[in-house]
Amino acid sequence: MNSELTYSEAIEKVMLDNGYFAPLSLIYREVTNYRSLTGKTPLKTIQERVQRDNRFTRIGVGVYALTDFLDRLQKTEEPKQKEEKIEYQHARIQGMLLEMGELEGFSTYTNDKSKTFDGKKLGLISSLKECPPFTYPEVIQHSVRFFDVIWFNARGFPYKIFEVENSTDFRGAFVKFVEMQDFFAKFFVVAPDERKTKFEVENGKRAFESVAKRCKFNSYEDVEKSYGNLLAHSSTKSIFD
Repeated sequence: MNSELTYSEAIEKVMLDNGYFAPLSLIYREVTNYRSLTGKTPLKTIQERVQRDNRFTRIGVGVYALTDFLDRLQKTEEPKQKEEKIEYQHARIQGMLLEMGELEGFSTYTNDKSKTFDGKKLGLISSLKECPPFTYPEVIQHSVRFFDVIWFNARGFPYKIFEVENSTDFRGAFVKFVEMQDFFAKFFVVAPDERKTKFEVENGKRAFESVAKRCKFNSYEDVEKSYGNLLAHSSTKSIFD
């Protein structure tokens, strides 16, 4: 730890370690690697630095980058091929979910670490690089770690679990939710709005009765609107209650 570093210099170090950008929640956690937290409200000081210091630029919901390295975070162009478009949209929704989870104070995890959202690798948006060992290793190894996005609470347990489903029949998502039925977690399927009827059919099947009341459908449009409101600094109620 170097107590001579300013807050801005320490924030720069965190961003350099994380690929030239970092969620605010990650900065809060990692800045102490470079300086001690001083003053009555150090977290507010950090927030003020990233918002007002020209060396930092806001690039997402609660995500900031080093201004001098923005060219390395160029947005990925939307692909033209159908299959590529599906993967592109899937990663966009995952990225939005990760950023919103971090903003709400959760630790977030995704298995799709190499995918990108607006030039940001998902594995660098999420604050957890590995799925926490909160249950039997075989459950994590064969099921939990494959969820698209998980928000973990302060005690290290999954609180909200998301599966992003563009074209599949939802059964795989429900099977994984059933694996998690003994945990106090909320389950969300995020998919195009026109697939809501299909979700309701699957959710009503007896095989998934144990988790049916805990599963909620949110459309891509719901997530994009909520993310857009947060990006514009508009006050908005979480859609994942």
